Amino acid sequence: MRVERWLVSLLILSATVQASPAQERDWPSRPVTIVNLFGAGGAGDVASRAVAQALGDKFGQSFVVENRPGGGGVVGTSYVAKSKPDGYTLITTAIGPAVLNQLLFKSVPYDTDRDFTSVIMLGEVPNVIVASPQLGFKTLSDLVAYGKSNPAGLTIGHAGVGSMGHLTAALFASKAGLKATYVAYRSPNAVVTDVLSGQIQAGVPTFIPAVQSVTALAVTGDRRLEFQPNIPTIRESGLDVVAVTWIAILAPAGLPDKIRGQINVAINDYLKSDQGRQTFAKINVRAIGGMPEELAQTIKKDRELWTPIIAKENIQLEPN
Repeated sequence: MRVERWLVSLLILSATVQASPAQERDWPSRPVTIVNLFGAGGAGDVASRAVAQALGDKFGQSFVVENRPGGGGVVGTSYVAKSKPDGYTLITTAIGPAVLNQLLFKSVPYDTDRDFTSVIMLGEVPNVIVASPQLGFKTLSDLVAYGKSNPAGLTIGHAGVGSMGHLTAALFASKAGLKATYVAYRSPNAVVTDVLSGQIQAGVPTFIPAVQSVTALAVTGDRRLEFQPNIPTIRESGLDVVAVTWIAILAPAGLPDKIRGQINVAINDYLKSDQGRQTFAKINVRAIGGMPEELAQTIKKDRELWTPIIAKENIQLEPN
């Protein structure tokens, strides 16, 4: 009798242990939800849908994009943080929700390191330092020289308090030794409009078509843009500044490595394809890809970069 009970217990334990690998082998056996934190039609939204289509084609299963914007990404991020780590809920996020929110808000209901696992970096969205054409600047050095000679310093526009444009402007001014006043706008287009009219001397918008109407002095990434190779980097102008907005895929913490690997390989293949590169280029996003560990390292480095800048400028946000 005892032997029979022991055998039954052993069979139950064996089934339990083998359940997880079986689920991993069957993934995806039903539709997968990709929570998108960005507004419809924006670069993040387009990237999410392109990746969802590629994953669907690869695995023969539906990957459904579900928009959950709001609260600077807090709403959607909090939802995914509480989801099961079974590979059926992913999130398209960015540096703001994944890194900056925890530095800008007094508290948020999630912790990126604790609640999420890195899957893959999708791409980088370039920011550009632009100046008013009325000032006649040809290089970033011209802007710096003007700022140092002007008792009031520079007035620099950005697309919102705590945005990457704001933080990049602060980092640039600090590295250049400039006095600066930062002006918040509702959108990158609004920044460019006031730079063009001369209402402000400079701005740090994301790269949008309107940027071509003003003087683009430098891109904030570590390399020139493929679609605008004539614009130098800030580093080429002699300042050690690299600051980019990135888009990435995360999953709830505890996602099995096998499933994470499957997703990572499939998205890397898409980003390396002509279709993937062309799709991302159309929305001014440089396709990146890479390993999960590289994304995790980027998150760590960006936290270390922006923590002192945010503290120095005393930048704080209140929940919506």
